[in-house]
Amino acid sequence: MAKPTRVLLFLFVFCFNTNSTTEAHPRHSDPVLAELNDYLMAIQLLRVDDPAAARLFNIWDELRVASWKIRELTDEQNLPMVDSKVMKQVGATRAKQKQLLEECRAYFAGMARKGPSLNVVIDQSVKSTPEAPVVNVQVGHFKVVVIEIENRRSVATKLAMKADLSDEILFWNKTITLAPESIGYTFAVCTPLTEKALTQIIQMSDSLGNKASATIRMQGIPMQNPPFSLLPANNAYKVVLPAPGRSPAKRHAPFKEGIKFTITDKLSGQPLATRIEVKDAANKSYWTPIKGPSYAVGRNENDGWRSIFWEYQPGPYFYIDGKAELGVPPAGKTATVYHGFEYNPVTVAVPENGVVEVAMERWINMPELGWYSGQTHIHTTDVGIPVQFSKYWPLISKSEDLNVSAILTLKGEWETHAIYANEFPMGERKAFSTAEHLITYGEEFRNNPYGHLAFLGLNELIQPISSGAVGELGGPDYPPNSYILDEAIEQGATTIAAHFGNFKGTDQIKTPWPSSGFEMPVDIALDKIQMAEIAGNGGQLDIWYDILNCGFRIPATAGPDWIIKDTPRVYVNLEDEPFTLDNWRKGLQQGKSFITNGPMLFFTVNGEQPGSVLKAGKMPATFEVMTQALTPKGNVPVEIVFNGKMIASTTDKITKITLEDSGWLAIRCGGAHSNPVYVDFEGRPAGYAEPAQRFIAIIDRLAEWVETKGLFYEADQKKLVLEELDKGKAVYAKIIEKAERLGRKIE
Repeated sequence: MAKPTRVLLFLFVFCFNTNSTTEAHPRHSDPVLAELNDYLMAIQLLRVDDPAAARLFNIWDELRVASWKIRELTDEQNLPMVDSKVMKQVGATRAKQKQLLEECRAYFAGMARKGPSLNVVIDQSVKSTPEAPVVNVQVGHFKVVVIEIENRRSVATKLAMKADLSDEILFWNKTITLAPESIGYTFAVCTPLTEKALTQIIQMSDSLGNKASATIRMQGIPMQNPPFSLLPANNAYKVVLPAPGRSPAKRHAPFKEGIKFTITDKLSGQPLATRIEVKDAANKSYWTPIKGPSYAVGRNENDGWRSIFWEYQPGPYFYIDGKAELGVPPAGKTATVYHGFEYNPVTVAVPENGVVEVAMERWINMPELGWYSGQTHIHTTDVGIPVQFSKYWPLISKSEDLNVSAILTLKGEWETHAIYANEFPMGERKAFSTAEHLITYGEEFRNNPYGHLAFLGLNELIQPISSGAVGELGGPDYPPNSYILDEAIEQGATTIAAHFGNFKGTDQIKTPWPSSGFEMPVDIALDKIQMAEIAGNGGQLDIWYDILNCGFRIPATAGPDWIIKDTPRVYVNLEDEPFTLDNWRKGLQQGKSFITNGPMLFFTVNGEQPGSVLKAGKMPATFEVMTQALTPKGNVPVEIVFNGKMIASTTDKITKITLEDSGWLAIRCGGAHSNPVYVDFEGRPAGYAEPAQRFIAIIDRLAEWVETKGLFYEADQKKLVLEELDKGKAVYAKIIEKAERLGRKIE
């Protein structure tokens, strides 16, 4: 088996000084944590065949365990952070963090000494060695390119490093902070898809305006041996990585009998990617062995890949790209074929000859009507849960007929990886997308109990990716999510509160899941969260209603997290705009959408789409509401909702309603919910006191936790977090005052 290779190389750098000065956006994250995360992303790749890197990964695991021991003391023993036992564990964790940092630096320094190495020098300007050799990489393999950066200045220096999007020479945009007279390291990954020559230019600039550019050159060469093999684990909680020199055993004998599938689109006659389930009369499932472009999902540790997340997958099933052969006897089997929400599933009895030919038929064509589906919160790992991205996700997105797939990088809470879903930098993955199925990378920033945030449209990963306990580096519960949201908005990202309202039913604030989302009311009040993840893992519809009833205009979205099969999605109306990722995100943020697990919703108020604001003048006023909920079996009843209360249930397409106050209108049916149309009566701004009071109580609970249980490196960090919470509370206090002045109460 070929080994992933470490390469240090010279890059050709053009350097010049400018007279202008620029100030970087103030970063609140600890630069040490950002440096460690950068090292860990490389070490996760290098550990496969380098014992020294594997040893560093084990030190990180020790740090992870030490970090969670702090929370065992505060959560399970209910000790305050200032308790001597807790502070002793904090000290031990910080010592382990320092050890990992020093050993990572020494590891990369040793690699640099072996050379050839790129050495970027920062003194009066930014400069580098002048020439870069071509890096030869087998197609389907990867090589890690290490970059050494030396700060010769007597002051700390920030170096911004950016590169254009590439699916083959990967560089994660970042800003590196270097201490005075210090050396740091970062990396790129060369992973060719074809046998061709490619270049990648990395642009660098410091805060004084000095700029430089460096070029990485790569040549894809023919694949000589398999890039890797993932061997099955012996238990559900460990991922077994490929070992050097080991070849996978032949797991299946040649097929003696089989089921040959040919799946097409009935209208076009073209091959169609689909998800298939095969069962016998005893309801036993069959999903491997399989030949052809395919991906199998199951729980048998010898068939399909297995890790801690396996039980989340409602298998077994498999995906095929039009044609494939399942190596099981056809007798007594049935097959069910699926292709997203817009095609009728088909169940057939497998004939004796094993030949299954199915022409899939649409019951509705949403793109023709201007609607495009997506999921805004998906995770993968490079070991295949729920899918191994670069090899299989394009097949899954086509099979599930998912127009937009937003895969989010995250970290924390599992021992198999320090950082998950980090196979690619932020942005659209054009090499893996099609005109109808777009794949993009974003980030889930996490803190328990502040909350989890999903970001689409980032240019740069926001550090420290996770803060506090789920960062697993002994880092503080700082910065607050509010500051992280500032960075995301500055990058032009869509900001989503994941697992919306997941604090519901949480008696004691603890740091493990599901104690999350307590800062969300603050971040919405400060106008930093744009979307609410209602459909997915942990979303709470009634909490969303409370937010809307405070007068905030926060549309809903859908993100399944780790689960893919039969999970909700969001449909966005682009009207006459072309289908692009930017246009889709724009419509998503404007709330021109609905969330669904199957039914298709159509909804307007006075002809205006969801997300619109209707200025109504004096109250009362009558509105014409158009509603329709379609399924493969036809129309189903819809409920018209005003300010969270059902005011009508109908199958009629047009309903007249009279409103006497400001608020929001939406429709819902079993399995689907529209986003609102907002109604503003003159002099009657929306908002109720009762939900605002509930959110103040949530903020107060978080403030108490920050005071007693939060981990902070400096007193100012705690002070700044509490100040953000107070700002949020003040907004809700004004909502209460306004509602009481207007004499408005929820009936």
